[in-house]
Amino acid sequence: MTSENTFRIDFPRDDDCALLKALLKDTSAFVSGSELAKMLNVSTPGVWGKLKKLQAAGFEIEAVRSRGYRLLAQPNALHPALLKLEAEAHAVEMDCLYFPVIDSTNNEAERQIANGRAGPFAILSSCQTKGRGRLGREWFSASAENLYLTVTFEPRLPAKQLQHFTLWCGIHLCQSFRKLLPKANLQIKWPNDLFCEGRKFAGMLTEAKLDSDGLKALFFGLGLNLNSNPNAFPKEIRNRATSLQAISGEALPINRTAILALKAVQAAYHTSIENSTSSTQSLTEAWASLDCLEGRKVTAEFEGRTLSGIANGIDSTGALLLDIENGSEVAICSGDVSLTQY
Repeated sequence: MTSENTFRIDFPRDDDCALLKALLKDTSAFVSGSELAKMLNVSTPGVWGKLKKLQAAGFEIEAVRSRGYRLLAQPNALHPALLKLEAEAHAVEMDCLYFPVIDSTNNEAERQIANGRAGPFAILSSCQTKGRGRLGREWFSASAENLYLTVTFEPRLPAKQLQHFTLWCGIHLCQSFRKLLPKANLQIKWPNDLFCEGRKFAGMLTEAKLDSDGLKALFFGLGLNLNSNPNAFPKEIRNRATSLQAISGEALPINRTAILALKAVQAAYHTSIENSTSSTQSLTEAWASLDCLEGRKVTAEFEGRTLSGIANGIDSTGALLLDIENGSEVAICSGDVSLTQY
């Protein structure tokens, strides 16, 4: 299911996963070559051949005669087998398709659906050549230290039932990342950005395919500045963007973070459906605790108009509420909002 716009797709092999699981079980202990050979049903030289492939992918493996093999370090880069092991550990049940280089994870998700792959599934990549954000903007996607992914669902539901999906994704993702960085002031900027102290570290893009039955497919794209150095960003965004590593002062495990992001998006999908028919959780309350615009002066561009005012949270429809100078309140359903001051 590859296309001319993709370079290579990596699926995790069962024996690669089993080999890594054995090495990761206790990184202080050696695992004998004969034990690995028996487990994988290959010869001892065959085990060494598999280990050499892991070494080529950045795994540091110590080999000692008569003792066996020990994993010293693993690369902090996306790897199909590590993704699968993290997915199993965190009970994320969906296919994860990894592309080292791709045009756009959203584009590939659409191609996979067109070629008959059933959702839910995720597309992950280390580099996008045509990454895009909301309103057709380009998303800087050249760093393998960052995370680019798309999660695809096939709801077969009326679009109204998932009208708040992106907002819930922002809430669940922000909550998940806060657990990774408990001391950081991670927040959401309406409608689809994640911020910390006035700088953006992630953007979301939701696209959909509809037919007469409602939502045929839902594509949620996430671009997360994870372990990159903001000083290496393009000059035009350098002072407006940051990364989780820059915020926390240390690198985060990219495969685990990717799976935690997928789990958050899955949770947001189910929350969206549940809240369309009941009041199990208040969207406005959940949003308010993470809102970086609340009480701040902003400028909003929508419906050909530009308004400035004080942001006052969102209403039950997900619209941004803006208190303007004449004392009235305007509800903005869609548009572009920027902080006038931070």
